[in-house]
Amino acid sequence: MERILSFNSFRKKQGYVIENNNTEPIVPNKAKPSFWLNVIDYFLPGKPIEDGYSIINDFSDIIKRRIEYNKKNNLPIDKMTQEEINYRVKILKATPNYGYPSALGFLDVIKDIKSGKDVQPETFNKYKDVIKAGSGMDYTSIGGERLHTDQELKQMIVGREELKKMWLGIDDPNGLNVGNYIKSEFKPKDSTDPNAVYFKPKDIPKLTVPQFDELYGEIMKTRLPDGKFPGGNSSILYIKDKFKVLDSKTIDKISSDLGHFKLGAAEENGKKYISVYDEWDLFPPALKDIGVNIQQFGTTPLIYYRIARD
Repeated sequence: MERILSFNSFRKKQGYVIENNNTEPIVPNKAKPSFWLNVIDYFLPGKPIEDGYSIINDFSDIIKRRIEYNKKNNLPIDKMTQEEINYRVKILKATPNYGYPSALGFLDVIKDIKSGKDVQPETFNKYKDVIKAGSGMDYTSIGGERLHTDQELKQMIVGREELKKMWLGIDDPNGLNVGNYIKSEFKPKDSTDPNAVYFKPKDIPKLTVPQFDELYGEIMKTRLPDGKFPGGNSSILYIKDKFKVLDSKTIDKISSDLGHFKLGAAEENGKKYISVYDEWDLFPPALKDIGVNIQQFGTTPLIYYRIARD
């Protein structure tokens, strides 16, 4: 039975619609590198900008064909054709399951997408290679302490794989209730979209009271004059010798599949809680600044959950 229904199947969970006010579907515009982007291609190995644009333009053509086909056959406009499903799966397989690649690393990702390479079989060993001792990483061959079991590493990869599918719109249609990320019962207090759906990890990290109080206090130190917390203040988790009772394994469980995210600290009905908020992206948003706007083809999963002081 086909599990992938439509690109909108996930977008509707989030409250997004891919039609405009006139109910006409939007086909992403095709693009061409500018003079200065061609200069970048000239100096960097390969042609990353040109290749990145070709991925965007291939996507645009596929969506256009999907719309035309569905209109002709009286099918829902947002129902994916097999061609579109295959292309999204191709991107899924060609993107690594650990963090954003570096600028030069992204050139390899573009090459992998273009060639249809499946990096998934290599992901686990690559993950182990970059997991060094002392910061959640594993270099036992040079005397480092191993901080994660194989099963823990595999679980990290599985969680990120699910977020990738959510971003690409090829997640399980029942994803609100099953998987590593399920619908959260909470929303940020400053959320303005009544239809927005937020997700939480199935297993919320647990903190002892001393760990909670220590982290709560450090988060409060990042609070801005207007009472809000800055995005990316999760960086406090990685300051060496910052915490006395909050251990590295617990920190890893909090950061989990997220990159730079927002930590909050508040009290509700007399009970303190720590909040975790993230807008998860498959590709670095900064790519848009160099003209490679792959973001337009995905939907950012919104992560928000609370850790209570038990």
